[in-house]
Amino acid sequence: MKRLLAAWCFLVVFSSVQVHAQTGLELVCSEVVAGEGVTAVRPLSDFFPGLRGTPFDTPVFVMGDGARGTEGAEAPPCAAIVAGTHANEIAGVLASYWIIERCRVPEGRLVVVPRVNASGATWSLQDASGPRFLELGSRTIRYGTRLSNPAQERLADPGSFVPPQASGNFPALAGQEARNLNRQYPGRQDGNRTAQTAYALTLMLQAEEVRIALDLHEASMTSSLVWSMITRPEHLDAAALAALDIEDETGVSFHLEDSRDEFAGYSHWEWGKLGISAFLVETPNPAQPTDDPTIEQLHNAAAPLAKRVYVHLCAAKALIANAADLLQDAGALRIEGFPSSVEEVGRWLEGTL
Repeated sequence: MKRLLAAWCFLVVFSSVQVHAQTGLELVCSEVVAGEGVTAVRPLSDFFPGLRGTPFDTPVFVMGDGARGTEGAEAPPCAAIVAGTHANEIAGVLASYWIIERCRVPEGRLVVVPRVNASGATWSLQDASGPRFLELGSRTIRYGTRLSNPAQERLADPGSFVPPQASGNFPALAGQEARNLNRQYPGRQDGNRTAQTAYALTLMLQAEEVRIALDLHEASMTSSLVWSMITRPEHLDAAALAALDIEDETGVSFHLEDSRDEFAGYSHWEWGKLGISAFLVETPNPAQPTDDPTIEQLHNAAAPLAKRVYVHLCAAKALIANAADLLQDAGALRIEGFPSSVEEVGRWLEGTL
């Protein structure tokens, strides 16, 4: 299986060069290698063909039992982990890479989308023609920016922007927010590429029968969002139980926030309308909000990268376990291979594990 997936990535890289300078498929396959726990890899464009051949197409990694049940049989429960909504929020991307490379799902299913807005990873605030990079051992990771690359969009930014399902009195946002994936859910098939990406991701969650979904983010050190979990009111119990588990394991105290109408377009609000237990997780990023290129990420004294990645992974483990326990009709969902310490994640980041 691992050899077949590696061959798939080779074909993606080769074919994408012919179709486009760089698709998200090529980008992700240059950064992560599917481990033995991955049972299938599909392009997001399988769910919405309008993304095919564009920088917005990105891989969806399926782990565990890929079958969704035979006729009349209960489908195994499925969770989703989404990262890279904002390509400068790098800890979530790396946490999803750990899962793809090192985790296994012996019961149930898990889908992982490590760079859901791959376009955002192709440019930076300092260089409109290219991203910054993080060198992690022998691995080179793109450090992009918050919004989709304007040069890769199919439509120009509007004068102002309102999320697709916002209420009539929702205050208009700046036009560039049309390129913020976390304002575009549930997406539009006739919108810009960012809206189409949200639409494709929404279709994927429905097609894969996802019951629990996490969206991994980072915030500036002074933001009130640091060390927070945001979810709809009906899922706060699962978040509260997870916060206790995370504090026991990491020493980090998460605070909870309930999503509401003013979060129109956000993942946790819109996915929740589909009946999904959806959670947004925030860790700190010392380079934000300006993406200061002089800030050292790996060994940053205030917020070392290994700790941020480790906490994201502990949050994923705790949220999925507690949310699954509260789904009365769910079958077994078990994920193995999470790290046991910050030091273990640090060795992996440095390429010595």
